[in-house]
Amino acid sequence: MQEIDGEFVLESGPAKLPSYYLEELRQQGYTIMEGMLDPVALQRLKAGADEKRARDHAEEPPTDGFFWMTDGLLWSPEVCRAITNPIALWVIQQYLSTDDIHLCHQPVITTVKPADELLGTFPELGWHSDYPYHPGVFPDDHFPEDPAFGVQFNFCIDDFRADNAGTQFVPGSHALCRRPPPEFNEGGTRMGEGVHKDVQQFQVPAGSALIYDSRTWHRACYELNVSGHDRKAILNAVTPNWVLPMMDKTDMRDRYHGSEMPSLLTDRERQDVERLCNRATQPTPEGMPLLSERKKSGPIRKTGN
Repeated sequence: MQEIDGEFVLESGPAKLPSYYLEELRQQGYTIMEGMLDPVALQRLKAGADEKRARDHAEEPPTDGFFWMTDGLLWSPEVCRAITNPIALWVIQQYLSTDDIHLCHQPVITTVKPADELLGTFPELGWHSDYPYHPGVFPDDHFPEDPAFGVQFNFCIDDFRADNAGTQFVPGSHALCRRPPPEFNEGGTRMGEGVHKDVQQFQVPAGSALIYDSRTWHRACYELNVSGHDRKAILNAVTPNWVLPMMDKTDMRDRYHGSEMPSLLTDRERQDVERLCNRATQPTPEGMPLLSERKKSGPIRKTGN
């Protein structure tokens, strides 16, 4: 329930208690929170993303690969409300052992396009762990077992399915506390075979939040989108607030403050957008590792998920 113009209105919520999702995240490294966006809000988000693509990304080829829309804070109240969902944020804060969290890049709407030339291929590369578990960030590339320093917090605008390139992942890999070995990125991924024998795909209904430990080995598998349609999601990398951002956030912060968007949100939503997207990075707490900026080069710089 939230207050709008002095009135309270009912909103969609997940089917299970927040504590259930937190325990699931702790046990298996990911959780799927269904029903987090009601059908009306989801349709508005889809329509807004389609309109934005037609207007500002008309040059994008219609097939193969992905592209990002990085300015959702400026034109979509639904993006702002999704990333500030209080139940999802509670789960994330509990998992990261701190209420002081932020996004390491401004929210991104990613579009995985239907495969054409990629159909039937087995591209190399793509397997990785997410920020802050990137090369050179942790001292000696050592990932502590505890606490967790990051989660991916994604909202599925479309279903994640096997036939539209639902993200590939290795269940339980977060607990290994290391990045995928080199052989994972050699010879292409064939699910169920060789080093990829345990690989699965996330299958998540539209309107759900997918939260997973950033150490999880995963890959955007564009060649598997045989559906003939785009697959869209909101991507967020969430860490404690003292972890350095993955990308500069100041330009979008300033543009958001100069837009009408803050006036369209509730007080609570505005406060959460500020702390997640716009607040300065805090000093490293005593006892925490001294993290470095991520390397800007290398074979894996960004993915569509």
